[in-house]
Amino acid sequence: MKFYLKKNRFFALILAFSILCSGSVLARRPNTQLSGDPDSSLGDRPIIMSEPVTVGKGNLIGGFLGKVTNIPKSVKLKDIGFLAFALSNEAIQVSPSKKGEKDLLPYFIKSKEMVDSLKLRRTARQIRYQYFKKALEQIKELSAEQKKSILNFLSQSVGSPLVLMAKSPLPAFMPSPGPCMIPLGAEIVEDKTGKRLGIETSMICVLDIESNGKKLFSISDAKNNDTLDLVVAHENAHAIQFDLYGKLFQKIQRISTNGHDAPYITDCGLAYIEGWAEAFEAVYGPANPKLKEKDRKKYNISEFLFGRQDPIRRDRYVWAKTSGKKTGVLKNGLQLMSTEGVIAGLFHDILTSRAINAPFEKCVQTMLSNPMNFMEFIDKFVQIFPEDKRVIYRILLENTHYVTLHNKAAEGYRNFYQHKLAYVQKKISKAEFLKARNAYKEYTEALFKKAMSSGRVFANVGPQLWFEGRINLSNAKQQLSAAKQYMARAFGKKDKYYDFRMDLNTVTVDMLRMIGMAEADASKIVAARDAEGFFRNNPVTTLSKILGKDRFDKYNAVYNLKLYNHDKADEVAQYKEQSLTLWPEDIEKMATR
Repeated sequence: MKFYLKKNRFFALILAFSILCSGSVLARRPNTQLSGDPDSSLGDRPIIMSEPVTVGKGNLIGGFLGKVTNIPKSVKLKDIGFLAFALSNEAIQVSPSKKGEKDLLPYFIKSKEMVDSLKLRRTARQIRYQYFKKALEQIKELSAEQKKSILNFLSQSVGSPLVLMAKSPLPAFMPSPGPCMIPLGAEIVEDKTGKRLGIETSMICVLDIESNGKKLFSISDAKNNDTLDLVVAHENAHAIQFDLYGKLFQKIQRISTNGHDAPYITDCGLAYIEGWAEAFEAVYGPANPKLKEKDRKKYNISEFLFGRQDPIRRDRYVWAKTSGKKTGVLKNGLQLMSTEGVIAGLFHDILTSRAINAPFEKCVQTMLSNPMNFMEFIDKFVQIFPEDKRVIYRILLENTHYVTLHNKAAEGYRNFYQHKLAYVQKKISKAEFLKARNAYKEYTEALFKKAMSSGRVFANVGPQLWFEGRINLSNAKQQLSAAKQYMARAFGKKDKYYDFRMDLNTVTVDMLRMIGMAEADASKIVAARDAEGFFRNNPVTTLSKILGKDRFDKYNAVYNLKLYNHDKADEVAQYKEQSLTLWPEDIEKMATR
């Protein structure tokens, strides 16, 4: 009898745990391969390990100085196909390198996940070729010869090798960028003859991250614990997206000064770019048996790679707080669309959906229409592929708990979640829980029906209200001691000023506290926004109204606040700055959640 009772308690606990985890215990086997390409061959050389050709080569003194300082040789290309898709006519010369050929190349070729990523690259480029082949027929401003040159470039790029940099393409006085995609043109040449082997509009660095003599990310460790393929697949996803956007890639607005990582609330553009790339980490991650908490330290797996795997797959970054006790409180609509971990989870679910035929290919075709953020991506996806509207809306709305659609959805979910938690903790009966669950299901089904008829799935996403400020760090010691200490740790003594940009509709109490605002004032601002749903007017005047003129003026004497016009897109002429906008994991950058 005692065994029977213990056994029943055991099964009751398992049942309760399963309910709380929303079915994750009995989840289907994850899909760790996305490519539908039937051609298993990647050619003789799918990857080229390269290093920059330095200036002064061929001249004894100039060549020595160029090599020591690692100043890459820059060239101007005239190929019209390259010019159509690169950020500029400038490229650096790179040549095949023996570094990494013996250990890294065999590792990548043996990795099923890396092979899948390379096949996705080939598929995306094939779709790009077909798209522009048709589009060029409608363009009268180009000659037949120019069109032919563009199509030749696109056709040759389909089977061209991925360029991986085994040595930094940046001068020696600049820190190593670590693993990243650089949207900078590359002319691949033979080392001895200088003969061109190919041209590319971007390259991927496979490099360690070091800071103050400490190695924060090791290529060798990542290879040994089999996470290096995840890292390069992430960067390859950036390169694929850049392929599809070309010059328009730099017009995706990246405004936030928050750094970036999966839990961070930044901006819609950065969340879209990084969310797309992080989705591939989450897709390929389950293929690695070492990605378990008990093995992380044993195999020296980077925290940023490990920590976001499960939360992305389970859409856990929708929570207002991603650590500590769960309360059922969610981010608001714009915060969700500005969190790369949320976007990564949604992309992951789209890419692995068994209800969508060829989801990756459809994502590629959608990106060729140049959406500037995830909201535009969804709208254009269902416009191009109306047959998938129901599935796409289900993925979006179920995993954001309908917050992007309706201002009461977060409250409805919180009520349901608290009932679920109370039932698991045996504080309420099963009947009470089922009543709450059924009521919530009825409520969300009504919202879904509304979404299908109206198409306005982002009706509860507020407008971006950016403001900017500058804090003089040398004066912050007396006025903002806590902020000064934090900034000193983040920036050291080199930076005299801290320039920041924040969005009043996504800002959190922690963000405001980070710049030195009193918690009571920060909480007052966030509470006022939550009461309205989102603000609609000038963010600086809104802050003044909430805080009161005297209080606001006191802060503004330190912050120097002004409206930031986020509508001004980056100009194509800024390609040099954009080329150096790297995409590593910002481990040491200041970040506020």
